[in-house]
Amino acid sequence: MKKLLNALSLASILILMLSSGCQMPASRASAVKPTATVLALFDTKQQAAAQKPAAAKPAAANKGVAKAVSSSDDKNNDDEPTPTPDSHRPQTYSLNKGEWPLCIARRYNVNPIDLLNASGLSLESKPDVGFVLKIPQTGEWPESRFGHRYIRIHPTTYEVHAGDTLYTIACLYGDVDPSDIVEANNLPEPYKIHTGQILKIP
Repeated sequence: MKKLLNALSLASILILMLSSGCQMPASRASAVKPTATVLALFDTKQQAAAQKPAAAKPAAANKGVAKAVSSSDDKNNDDEPTPTPDSHRPQTYSLNKGEWPLCIARRYNVNPIDLLNASGLSLESKPDVGFVLKIPQTGEWPESRFGHRYIRIHPTTYEVHAGDTLYTIACLYGDVDPSDIVEANNLPEPYKIHTGQILKIP
Protein backbone atom coordinates (compact mmCIF):
# COMPACT_ATOMS: atom_id res chain seq x y z
CA MET A 1 0.00 0.00 0.00
CA LYS A 2 2.85 2.34 0.78
CA LYS A 3 4.50 1.62 -2.58
CA LEU A 4 1.26 2.44 -4.38
CA LEU A 5 1.07 5.81 -2.67
CA ASN A 6 4.68 6.56 -3.60
CA ALA A 7 4.00 5.66 -7.22
CA LEU A 8 0.95 7.93 -7.33
CA SER A 9 2.92 10.81 -5.82
CA LEU A 10 5.69 10.38 -8.35
CA ALA A 11 3.20 10.30 -11.22
CA SER A 12 1.54 13.48 -9.94
CA ILE A 13 4.89 15.25 -9.80
CA LEU A 14 5.70 14.15 -13.34
CA ILE A 15 2.32 15.40 -14.64
CA LEU A 16 2.84 18.80 -12.98
CA MET A 17 6.30 19.04 -14.45
CA LEU A 18 5.07 18.19 -17.94
CA SER A 19 2.23 20.71 -17.66
CA SER A 20 4.63 23.45 -16.61
CA GLY A 21 6.93 22.62 -19.53
CA CYS A 22 4.11 23.05 -22.05
CA GLN A 23 3.15 26.51 -20.70
CA MET A 24 6.67 27.92 -20.76
CA PRO A 25 7.26 30.26 -23.74
CA ALA A 26 9.24 28.81 -26.51
CA SER A 27 12.74 30.07 -26.62
CA ARG A 28 13.45 32.54 -29.52
CA ALA A 29 15.92 31.53 -32.10
CA SER A 30 19.07 33.53 -31.80
CA ALA A 31 19.72 36.05 -34.58
CA VAL A 32 21.68 34.46 -37.35
CA LYS A 33 24.84 36.35 -38.00
CA PRO A 34 25.84 36.69 -41.68
CA THR A 35 28.56 34.32 -42.53
CA ALA A 36 31.64 35.24 -44.48
CA THR A 37 30.20 33.49 -47.55
CA VAL A 38 26.99 35.59 -47.52
CA LEU A 39 28.96 38.81 -47.11
CA ALA A 40 31.24 37.89 -49.95
CA LEU A 41 28.27 37.26 -52.27
CA PHE A 42 26.70 40.64 -51.32
CA ASP A 43 29.99 42.49 -51.97
CA THR A 44 30.30 40.81 -55.38
CA LYS A 45 26.82 41.99 -56.42
CA GLN A 46 27.58 45.55 -55.32
CA GLN A 47 30.82 45.59 -57.30
CA ALA A 48 29.04 44.29 -60.40
CA ALA A 49 26.39 47.02 -60.11
CA ALA A 50 29.05 49.70 -59.70
CA GLN A 51 30.95 48.47 -62.78
CA LYS A 52 27.80 48.47 -64.99
CA PRO A 53 28.10 51.35 -67.53
CA ALA A 54 25.52 54.14 -67.16
CA ALA A 55 22.98 54.61 -69.97
CA ALA A 56 23.73 57.47 -72.38
CA LYS A 57 21.83 60.64 -71.54
CA PRO A 58 19.65 62.06 -74.34
CA ALA A 59 20.61 65.59 -73.32
CA ALA A 60 24.01 65.16 -74.94
CA ALA A 61 22.41 64.19 -78.25
CA ASN A 62 20.03 67.14 -78.10
CA LYS A 63 22.91 69.46 -77.46
CA GLY A 64 24.62 68.19 -80.59
CA VAL A 65 21.47 68.73 -82.68
CA ALA A 66 21.03 72.25 -81.34
CA LYS A 67 24.61 73.03 -82.24
CA ALA A 68 24.14 71.69 -85.77
CA VAL A 69 21.01 73.76 -86.29
CA SER A 70 22.75 76.85 -85.00
CA SER A 71 25.65 76.28 -87.38
CA SER A 72 23.24 75.83 -90.28
CA ASP A 73 21.43 79.07 -89.43
CA ASP A 74 24.72 80.94 -89.27
CA LYS A 75 25.67 79.56 -92.66
CA ASN A 76 22.37 80.62 -94.19
CA ASN A 77 22.75 84.12 -92.79
CA ASP A 78 26.23 84.40 -94.21
CA ASP A 79 25.09 83.23 -97.65
CA GLU A 80 22.08 85.56 -97.80
CA PRO A 81 22.57 87.99 -100.70
CA THR A 82 22.49 91.67 -99.98
CA PRO A 83 20.03 93.87 -101.92
CA THR A 84 21.48 95.36 -105.08
CA PRO A 85 20.22 98.47 -106.87
CA ASP A 86 17.92 97.95 -109.86
CA SER A 87 19.74 99.30 -112.91
CA HIS A 88 16.40 99.99 -114.65
CA ARG A 89 15.23 102.44 -112.01
CA PRO A 90 15.97 106.14 -112.35
CA GLN A 91 17.28 108.00 -109.32
CA THR A 92 14.44 110.52 -109.60
CA TYR A 93 11.25 110.89 -111.63
CA SER A 94 9.25 114.00 -112.50
CA LEU A 95 5.49 113.40 -112.48
CA ASN A 96 3.55 113.99 -115.69
CA LYS A 97 -0.13 114.87 -116.03
CA GLY A 98 -2.26 111.88 -115.02
CA GLU A 99 0.49 110.16 -113.02
CA TRP A 100 0.68 109.66 -109.25
CA PRO A 101 3.25 108.12 -106.86
CA LEU A 102 1.61 104.66 -106.63
CA CYS A 103 1.61 104.43 -110.41
CA ILE A 104 5.35 105.10 -110.48
CA ALA A 105 5.96 102.57 -107.69
CA ARG A 106 4.15 99.91 -109.75
CA ARG A 107 6.04 100.84 -112.90
CA TYR A 108 9.48 100.53 -111.32
CA ASN A 109 8.64 97.67 -108.93
CA VAL A 110 9.29 99.82 -105.86
CA ASN A 111 7.79 99.58 -102.40
CA PRO A 112 5.36 102.54 -102.45
CA ILE A 113 5.88 103.27 -98.74
CA ASP A 114 9.63 103.55 -99.30
CA LEU A 115 9.05 105.81 -102.30
CA LEU A 116 6.69 108.08 -100.39
CA ASN A 117 9.02 108.29 -97.38
CA ALA A 118 12.02 109.05 -99.59
CA SER A 119 10.03 111.79 -101.33
CA GLY A 120 8.57 113.29 -98.14
CA LEU A 121 5.01 112.24 -99.03
CA SER A 122 2.20 110.16 -97.51
CA LEU A 123 -0.57 107.99 -98.96
CA GLU A 124 -2.91 110.99 -98.79
CA SER A 125 -0.50 113.30 -100.62
CA LYS A 126 -1.49 114.72 -104.03
CA PRO A 127 1.72 116.07 -105.55
CA ASP A 128 1.47 118.44 -108.51
CA VAL A 129 2.64 117.82 -112.06
CA GLY A 130 6.39 118.22 -112.16
CA PHE A 131 6.92 117.05 -108.58
CA VAL A 132 10.21 115.16 -108.42
CA LEU A 133 10.00 111.76 -106.76
CA LYS A 134 13.07 110.09 -105.26
CA ILE A 135 13.11 106.47 -106.42
CA PRO A 136 14.53 103.89 -103.94
CA GLN A 137 17.12 101.67 -105.56
CA THR A 138 16.33 98.60 -103.43
CA GLY A 139 13.20 96.76 -102.37
CA GLU A 140 10.19 95.76 -104.47
CA TRP A 141 6.42 96.08 -104.74
CA PRO A 142 4.78 94.19 -101.79
CA GLU A 143 2.01 92.15 -103.44
CA SER A 144 0.88 90.73 -100.08
CA ARG A 145 -0.20 94.23 -99.01
CA PHE A 146 -1.04 96.10 -102.22
CA GLY A 147 -1.94 93.30 -104.63
CA HIS A 148 -0.39 92.68 -108.05
CA ARG A 149 1.69 95.34 -109.72
CA TYR A 150 -0.47 95.09 -112.83
CA ILE A 151 -4.01 96.48 -112.78
CA ARG A 152 -5.20 95.22 -116.16
CA ILE A 153 -4.15 92.05 -117.94
CA HIS A 154 -1.71 92.57 -120.82
CA PRO A 155 -0.38 92.22 -123.47
CA THR A 156 -3.51 93.43 -125.17
CA THR A 157 -4.77 96.35 -127.23
CA TYR A 158 -6.28 99.62 -126.07
CA GLU A 159 -8.49 102.16 -127.84
CA VAL A 160 -7.48 105.71 -127.04
CA HIS A 161 -10.15 107.89 -125.41
CA ALA A 162 -10.39 111.65 -125.17
CA GLY A 163 -7.95 113.00 -122.61
CA ASP A 164 -5.68 109.93 -122.68
CA THR A 165 -1.92 110.28 -122.78
CA LEU A 166 0.77 107.65 -122.96
CA TYR A 167 1.39 108.27 -119.26
CA THR A 168 -2.24 107.80 -118.17
CA ILE A 169 -2.60 104.68 -120.34
CA ALA A 170 0.56 103.19 -118.81
CA CYS A 171 -0.85 103.85 -115.33
CA LEU A 172 -4.11 102.09 -116.27
CA TYR A 173 -2.13 98.85 -116.63
CA GLY A 174 0.06 99.43 -113.60
CA ASP A 175 3.40 97.90 -114.48
CA VAL A 176 3.68 99.18 -118.05
CA ASP A 177 6.26 101.81 -119.02
CA PRO A 178 5.17 104.51 -121.52
CA SER A 179 8.39 103.99 -123.47
CA ASP A 180 7.39 100.35 -124.01
CA ILE A 181 4.08 101.48 -125.54
CA VAL A 182 5.99 103.84 -127.85
CA GLU A 183 8.30 101.02 -128.94
CA ALA A 184 5.48 98.45 -129.42
CA ASN A 185 3.58 100.87 -131.70
CA ASN A 186 6.57 102.46 -133.48
CA LEU A 187 5.32 105.92 -132.53
CA PRO A 188 7.40 108.78 -133.94
CA GLU A 189 8.32 111.85 -131.94
CA PRO A 190 6.68 113.77 -130.36
CA TYR A 191 4.65 110.59 -129.66
CA LYS A 192 1.21 112.07 -130.26
CA ILE A 193 -1.85 109.83 -129.97
CA HIS A 194 -5.45 110.53 -130.97
CA THR A 195 -8.94 109.43 -129.95
CA GLY A 196 -9.93 106.09 -131.49
CA GLN A 197 -6.35 105.00 -132.12
CA ILE A 198 -5.66 101.35 -131.30
CA LEU A 199 -2.48 100.87 -129.32
CA LYS A 200 -0.64 97.66 -128.58
CA ILE A 201 0.00 97.27 -124.85
CA PRO A 202 3.06 95.02 -124.30
